[in-house]
Amino acid sequence: MAVYLAPDKKKTWKGVTVNEYFLTVHNPNKISLPAKRSGDCIGVTIHNTGRIVTSAQTTPAEQYTRATVNGNMNTVRVHFYVDDVGAWQNLPLDYQSWHAGQSGKADKNGSQAGNAQTISIECIMNGSGDEKDRKARDNAARLIAYLLEIYGGELYTHNYWCNVRNGKKGTVDELNKLNDGYKNCPIYIRPKWDDFKALVQSYRNQAVAETADSGKMYYVQVGAFSSKQNAEKYLETVKKDYLNAFIKTM
Repeated sequence: MAVYLAPDKKKTWKGVTVNEYFLTVHNPNKISLPAKRSGDCIGVTIHNTGRIVTSAQTTPAEQYTRATVNGNMNTVRVHFYVDDVGAWQNLPLDYQSWHAGQSGKADKNGSQAGNAQTISIECIMNGSGDEKDRKARDNAARLIAYLLEIYGGELYTHNYWCNVRNGKKGTVDELNKLNDGYKNCPIYIRPKWDDFKALVQSYRNQAVAETADSGKMYYVQVGAFSSKQNAEKYLETVKKDYLNAFIKTM
């Protein structure tokens, strides 16, 4: 009988329920894990992975997360799996991930930069264009919009990293759409890439519309401490989700 995962925390980002279940905390099988990111985050990389049949008690994103915990995903380690129900976050956002490689090849300008400096998302679809596909795509767009607002940078496809690795030249958008002869990933999203980018931007524009009329900055305080040591310890926890968090003395 399957034992399903229970998230440590649930959060909602732009309408998407994100279930937090970090491999850095839950690793009973001692699978290999990426290191913390040492450089700046330069954006988000989007992939597609196939929709799998699950029981009524769970979702594809949970099952992919569980497969990773059980050591059944080879060397793939991503930040998020996204399906039509929501997302499961597997890694803290200040960690690298393993997702942008090409079998038998590696270099600093290709998979290593994609792995080391971007937040990775696997959008679970089957290419049918049915309601579950459309909802998974929409959830991925919302999540990307949130992450780009917080961390900045570009939106990349897996294709981009393969093309750079293979010496192709062009803008980010050109290399995102260029066939790479290997993965052509995200296979279901990339054929209508401009539409997907517009969808992401529409969710980013919503935040602008909500805040642009005030001309003010609003700060969110999540804790107050009399001990600097305790404040710094709590900051480490907060920065797993919000890299721009900081301590202010008052």
